[in-house]
Order: sequence, then structure tokens, then C-alpha cells
Amino acid sequence: MKKSVLIMLIALIVVGCVALTSCQTKAKVNYVNLGLELKNKTEKTIVEYYIYETGAASHYNNLIEGMAEAVDGKWLGGKTKVYPKGFIIRPEAESYEVMVVFEDGTSMIIPEIELLKADSDGRLPNEISLKPDPNDVKVQFDDDEDVQPAIDAAIAAGVTMDGWYPN
Repeated sequence: MKKSVLIMLIALIVVGCVALTSCQTKAKVNYVNLGLELKNKTEKTIVEYYIYETGAASHYNNLIEGMAEAVDGKWLGGKTKVYPKGFIIRPEAESYEVMVVFEDGTSMIIPEIELLKADSDGRLPNEISLKPDPNDVKVQFDDDEDVQPAIDAAIAAGVTMDGWYPN
């Protein structure tokens, strides 16, 4: 009797463990292409530039490292008119953050950027323009004739600005 009860308890434990582990599923992550033109009007040289979903543990890859416009791992500030255009892939989120680190060691975080919220004309933002004051940063649709075609070409080529791709 004791042996059969023990076998039954072990069987129940095994069945319970199997049921618990097979019922748990990973949440499916939806990824989006974020086509962007980046502007550095901070008057400072940027050495690290990250875009990630608000509150994310990962900041992904440093955009400066993959930026053809960067010189020796640095993106010069001011109104240089050096505005990289391309795209990154990120999990779909209500908002994103930008974090930049400057050559002098200071940093700036711009929280709650809504890159998936269309404007009144139905267009998603395609420009992040950093300014010396974080409160003056512009996130908007840039309708200059060279911007969206360059972003579309980058998406068609499939090469992200930071070299990060989901597994």
C-alpha cells in the first residue's frame, strides 16, 4: 500500500511539473523597423548613442560604432549637416528612450519618445534632432525630399544603423 501511494505521489508530481512547464509559453515579441534621420545639434561630440524601449534592460548596440558619418568613433556636434539616415530594429513599444554619452563624459537621456505615434497626417516620426537642452529635442516627421527615400533604401538593403538584429 505504501509503495503504491509513493508511486502515485511521484506520478502526480511528474504530471504536475510537465503540465506547468508545457503550459508556460514565451510572449511573442513583435519587432518594428524604426526609420530615422539623426541630428546632433548639441554643440558636443557624441561617442555613444542608444535607442531602446522605455525601461528596457538592454540598450542594444552603440549607433556611433556603425555610423559612417562618425570619425574615429565620434560624431561631431553643432550644425555640421552630417545627418545619418537609416533604420534600427526594436521591439514594438509605446515609447522609447534615447541615451547619448558625450566625449567629455557627460550624458543625456531623452525619455518617452513616441516613435510609433503618427502625426495628424498619419506619418510616423522619422527624425530625432538632439539639442543642447533635452527639453528642446525634436522628434518629428522630416519631409525634406532626401530623408524618406534614404531611409527606405536602407530598409530595402536590410542593413541596420547599429548592426543589431533579433535572434
